[in-house]
Amino acid sequence: MKRILTVSAVLIFSTYVPRTLAEPMTRFAKDRAVDSLHIKLELNVDLERKFVDGLATIEVEAMREVSSITLDAMDLGVSSVTVTRADHGTSNIDFDNDGEHITIPLGVPLKPGERATLNVKYTVDDPQSGLHFFAPSKDEPDVPYVVWSQGESVTNSYWFPCFDHPNERQTTELIVTTKRDFKVSANGRLVSRTEDEAAGTVTYHWLQDQAHVAYLVSMIVGDFVIQRDTWRGKPLSYWVHPKYEEQISRSFANTKRMLDFFSDRIGIEYPWDRYGQVCCEGFGGGMENTSVTTLGNRALHDERSFLDSNSDGLIAHELAHQWWGDLLTCRDWSHLWLNEGFASYFQALWTEEDRGDDEFRYDMYRKASSAKRGGKDRPIVDRAYSSPGSMFDSRAYPKGAWVLHMMRKRLGDESFWRVINRYGMDNRMKTVETVDLRKAVEAITGRTFERFFYDWTERPGHPEVTASFDWNADDNVAQISLKQTQESDAFHFPITIEFAFDDEAAPVRVVREITEKDVGFYYPLPQKPHLVRIDPQQSILMELKEEKGRDFWRAQLTDDPNPIARIRAAKHFGESKSQADRKFLAEALAAETFWGVQREIARALGETGGDVARDALIAGLKFENHKARRACVQELDSFHRDEAVIEAIRTIVHKGDPSYYVEGAAISTYAKLGADDAVDVLTSTLSRDSRNEVIRSAALRGLGATGDTKAATILAKWTKPGKARLARPSAIRALATLTKETYVDDTTTRLIVDTLMECLADTGSRVRRAAVFALGNMQDPSKAKAALPALRSLMANNSDERSKPRIEKTIKAIESGEPAQIQLADLRSDLEDAQERNDELSDRIEKIEAMLTKNSKEGDSEDNAGATSTTGSSGSKQ
Repeated sequence: MKRILTVSAVLIFSTYVPRTLAEPMTRFAKDRAVDSLHIKLELNVDLERKFVDGLATIEVEAMREVSSITLDAMDLGVSSVTVTRADHGTSNIDFDNDGEHITIPLGVPLKPGERATLNVKYTVDDPQSGLHFFAPSKDEPDVPYVVWSQGESVTNSYWFPCFDHPNERQTTELIVTTKRDFKVSANGRLVSRTEDEAAGTVTYHWLQDQAHVAYLVSMIVGDFVIQRDTWRGKPLSYWVHPKYEEQISRSFANTKRMLDFFSDRIGIEYPWDRYGQVCCEGFGGGMENTSVTTLGNRALHDERSFLDSNSDGLIAHELAHQWWGDLLTCRDWSHLWLNEGFASYFQALWTEEDRGDDEFRYDMYRKASSAKRGGKDRPIVDRAYSSPGSMFDSRAYPKGAWVLHMMRKRLGDESFWRVINRYGMDNRMKTVETVDLRKAVEAITGRTFERFFYDWTERPGHPEVTASFDWNADDNVAQISLKQTQESDAFHFPITIEFAFDDEAAPVRVVREITEKDVGFYYPLPQKPHLVRIDPQQSILMELKEEKGRDFWRAQLTDDPNPIARIRAAKHFGESKSQADRKFLAEALAAETFWGVQREIARALGETGGDVARDALIAGLKFENHKARRACVQELDSFHRDEAVIEAIRTIVHKGDPSYYVEGAAISTYAKLGADDAVDVLTSTLSRDSRNEVIRSAALRGLGATGDTKAATILAKWTKPGKARLARPSAIRALATLTKETYVDDTTTRLIVDTLMECLADTGSRVRRAAVFALGNMQDPSKAKAALPALRSLMANNSDERSKPRIEKTIKAIESGEPAQIQLADLRSDLEDAQERNDELSDRIEKIEAMLTKNSKEGDSEDNAGATSTTGSSGSKQ
């Protein structure tokens, strides 16, 4: 899944925390005493009470002699259990329910191959995980009634008893009764829909008759409009809240093309009865439930937000999971990359198909930075993990994608796709481990890939390569040195070096199989090369440092056909402070045609500074591409009190921009320039509406960054009920930012603390979480001691286990007077309120990790320019 997290709890990159947080231990797939064949759930769902009355009927078959059966069941109110057996009839069972499991003694053991039917009557009352209810409240009256499930990694057992492990597959059936005003979505095909006029209810009967794992079971109940279509005879549907109906066609326009592309390239046609996509309140990112993906409302776009981005990356990621994760499922969470790495790479493959090679390369470049950071200390296949949720990180997502990319480049496209088809066909409707993919490679190619999988999935890290080039003009010989400088042993990989020339002579390519840490060689050439290209096809996940002359770097920035090579050259010149290199970067920015390289050149100019860089960035404010223009706006934020910059950015702020995100970036930049009128200018923009509150959130964050205490009163007002719901968390966090940007007197401090204390009692979970964060991240948290009783009460009465570590951290920060440190887990749980962009949803993990390393000039990295949401899977997803 590709997640990003909900407001109320959960998700995305799975934030599941077990009741007793275990130290990392060696993990293996769960034992299977019985085979779960079918689960039927008969549920009465009351959205107003946040309550479910349920009957679960579970058919099992013994795999060995079994005297008792244990089901995962978290906090279920179980009232009765019966067991039906062919030779013993139906018996009421004295079961044991410890709050996490139901243990069902059988009396007479089941023999191998013997079947039994378990009937469990139970209730669910606003659970802390797995099933997430939203409803209007006093403080958030515009929240619609809806409930959605989120099972990954092991949370569906919070709303129905099951074997909640990825190595157990069964068919499922949901019969859901609710108020007639609501619609019900679940896995598989709709068997029937019946209304009871007298009771004012409707009952939906859904059947998933191909086996899948428990975490992929979905139930969604709420007020939706549905747009229907077909693809190759199979039903397609798009479910959104009525206010978003106009955005359906725009947002999901490429779904059918994606289905064609994946089905044809994999060689396995989309395998389920239908494909639905349901956009839900409070859900962030997406979750690949079998045959029906859950998405957040941020997957939808109005006409203006569509200028900046679409949600194709997210939609493609979740659709790819219908093969990789649903049709084939990782047997244990240590092999999660077989779900998430595949989905992440197939998202990139869709980008390549739809938008071309440059966009694909830039996508993989961004994945590479996250993959290298996240995979530095632990391997992809990691049996020593503290909880399943801890595996949903950049090893599973971008590094997993890079393993497939390197495999593709090593095999070539024809063999790669034959391997993918073989792997899918051999393992469809099964659970898989990494060795199953290796077996497919070796069966198709006859080549041993044991070393490949050892290097890239069984050990941490990646090659750190220093490549140096010297030219001997007397002998027309190139000298190449390749050194792996990482502390660990050498990685083994083939590397290509290409020499290109000024004239029309064909380039010379040299391939070397690297098996040692230090490799050097000489290579005769017909003339001095114009370009020296290391790994020109971007085939190796490595940290590459190049040592060569300035002329080669100049040629690389202007002439290399690979945008990633041009980006590396831009970074090289960005480290220079020479006027000549600044001018060269400025010329390159104007001449560059791909927005991704323009963005990186703009960053390099921002780093190098100076009048030349400033003028080039100001000129870039006229770029046609919104993403390139936005990068120039953002990089001007370091030109403090520069009148030319202030005037240029003020113009954008006053006039606006066709792009929400460019306009929001201009507001954020203006806040940091030290303009005397910053508070007034930013306040004037608070009346502007935008999708996901991009503009208001930027203005509120910016007010905190101005360092002007006049902003405190304005921000306090914007934390109140009645203000834009998605913008309120930005105002709350901005109050903490303000204390770090300037001296705050006692009166203003009291205003800030009192305001945050009021927010702790708010009925909106986003607002409460933002207040907890802000109290712990004031410059001097000890000034918020008056909030300690409210925080302790919130800690004691909060049913959401994921929120408690944040509250505890804030309490400690206030007691010690030291601001709480932002941790990755915190960012995961509040990703919805992070500054994210829909065009980057395709790489959720990279975005999270990037937040941790952001320069302080980027301000409060947790606040979302678009007032986002939070959740997780695929994780998270994410």
